[in-house]
Amino acid sequence: MINKDGFNRDISGSAVRFGFWQKLLLALTPVIVAVSGLVAFLLSGWNSAQIAPLRQWAAEREGKEIYSRLIHEGPLSPGDLLQKPSELAMLVKSDSEVQAAALMQGNSILASYSRDAGFVFPLEVLPLDTGAIVLDDRNSAYRRFFGPGGSGDAAGHPGGGRGSGSGRGPRWMRPENSVNSSVNFDSRQDRFNLVFVFNSSNSELVRPLVYQKWLWPMVWLVLTLLWGVVIILQRRMIRFQLQMQKESSLAAIGEMSARLAHEIRNPLGAIRGIAQFLYKKMADSDERNMVQTIEQETFRLDSLTGSILDFSRPLQCQIVMKKIEESVMAAVELFKSKHPKLIIHCDFSDADLIAMLDENGVRQIMLNLLSNAADASLPEGLVKVEIRQSASKIFVRVINEGDPMSEKQLEDIFEPFVSSKTRGYGLGLPISLKLAESMGGQLRLYNGPDKTIIAELILNRPEEK
Repeated sequence: MINKDGFNRDISGSAVRFGFWQKLLLALTPVIVAVSGLVAFLLSGWNSAQIAPLRQWAAEREGKEIYSRLIHEGPLSPGDLLQKPSELAMLVKSDSEVQAAALMQGNSILASYSRDAGFVFPLEVLPLDTGAIVLDDRNSAYRRFFGPGGSGDAAGHPGGGRGSGSGRGPRWMRPENSVNSSVNFDSRQDRFNLVFVFNSSNSELVRPLVYQKWLWPMVWLVLTLLWGVVIILQRRMIRFQLQMQKESSLAAIGEMSARLAHEIRNPLGAIRGIAQFLYKKMADSDERNMVQTIEQETFRLDSLTGSILDFSRPLQCQIVMKKIEESVMAAVELFKSKHPKLIIHCDFSDADLIAMLDENGVRQIMLNLLSNAADASLPEGLVKVEIRQSASKIFVRVINEGDPMSEKQLEDIFEPFVSSKTRGYGLGLPISLKLAESMGGQLRLYNGPDKTIIAELILNRPEEK
């Protein structure tokens, strides 16, 4: 046999441990999410910042390789191009990577050729000195200066370049006004240069960085979602553990209560019989009143044992399709006959509604809700019964005026043997809840507006075929 006390203690201990870890996780979750998100976006930003320098480096490398391949290793020198600019087209066609080329003096184009007739050279973004520029994800441009002024920092400074030359190039390349002059050249206006626009392979080079740029935020998002799923699963596990503990406790209480009820009923019948016998034999009125009190108390105790048995035994409902108004009105009329002074207002604006219900179950639930409403109502208060509907549900509400219930009271209201009444047993609402759930419905109790308390029975409507 299973030791229920030990089982309950194990579940309770597990629930406490899970509750502690859950609270710790919930407390640390904002910090962990914030720190991990900050790290992820810092790494993403670092990767993003490396993309442009890497593309620039790749463009410089490829530009130098193309210039070396076409000029240093090719059949034409820069001087040949100056003398025969038409050879620029042959130079472009000889290399499949080059899409366009231009021979320039400063920022003025002397000759150009492009595989695409509509191509326009991006003069405004070209580098001011020898170097490359990334135009877009597929193309880059490389600019190489040559001729007078060289390509270093000392360009245009007589005697200031490397070696003893004037830095102005050979005589045939010098402008006419500078053949016998030491005037400095403006490198951006007078120097000859070649510009190549070529297909860049830097997209392949930077693709890992582009992937990582988006990878870090995605990893953070996935881990955050997984973290949320873990917390949700832990919450469900805790609720499941507590529900198991509750059901086990209720089962043990029900079993014990049923045995006690049976044991109490046997001597209770004997006590009632003896009290009735003594009542007939006694002539003194005081003694007869005392004996009558004994008999009345046996009836009250018998009602308690009956409620305990009803709560402990499985409920069997015969669910049928029936007009909810008829079942509710029958319970209201029965309750009015026992409480003629209570004012009950019925609002059945949604009439002729068919619900899936057990007639006896609905009557018992309504009698219990009306009894609670009458006890909780203010003096000379009004109890209202209304029926409403939605697409798939029917709502029967019992509304009474009274002081709002606390959160603790609303949480424990359906627990067995919990009652705010002086002579209450705390079994009416738990039995009503079991009846509602056995009919596939729900039973709720909550505070309404304007100091009202609402008990709501929710039943299913028949499925439309």
